[in-house]
Amino acid sequence: MEKVTFELFGLSLLEPLSTLMNWVLASLCGILYARLKGSEEPFKKYWSWFFLAYSISLVFGGFSHLLFGYVGILGKIPGWSIAILGGVSAEYAMTLDVTDSKKRQMLITVIRSKLFATLVLLVMDFSFKWVMVHTAGFFVLVGVLSYQRMKAGAPNYKYFLQGMVFLFVMAGVKVAKLDIHPSWFTRDDIAHFLMLAMYWLFYQGVKNYQAQG
Repeated sequence: MEKVTFELFGLSLLEPLSTLMNWVLASLCGILYARLKGSEEPFKKYWSWFFLAYSISLVFGGFSHLLFGYVGILGKIPGWSIAILGGVSAEYAMTLDVTDSKKRQMLITVIRSKLFATLVLLVMDFSFKWVMVHTAGFFVLVGVLSYQRMKAGAPNYKYFLQGMVFLFVMAGVKVAKLDIHPSWFTRDDIAHFLMLAMYWLFYQGVKNYQAQG
């Protein structure tokens, strides 16, 4: 991919569309967090932290695109790390309706182990592939638990499954290196537009949640 460059205030900046889309997504996540903030339900509270973390992560992400020529790959680490923590918060939320205490504890152990392993690997090798590996785990855990809960009669979980479809398509776009334009509309830009739908569907799933019992 060729990075679009432009000059502003004497600075050589990069990727204006990716920067803009990161901040649009950050704004959306911030709005969704504000709508869920203050809920006493643990499920909604954990998911609100997911949206807060991603809002902050995407602000950093925008700057990491814009200032890549100055901060390099290290500038992406704060955003990646915060996004990983946000994913963990959502994963915790999804375990709350697991009634088997042993199974729930096992899932929590998996979540914690996955978090620890990802952060260690990220420190050892500053590569987005570790974020993608962690996201794959998020896809499996959230997807499987959503399917089980939907089959058990909880209709709000269909929104999480629909969101997972967009996440799957995003992964395909990345793996296939599908660029509509090598500079102005890359695979990252396609992913950003898909993320708009994904976050909104996740929010619908959270908003329509009803605790068991």
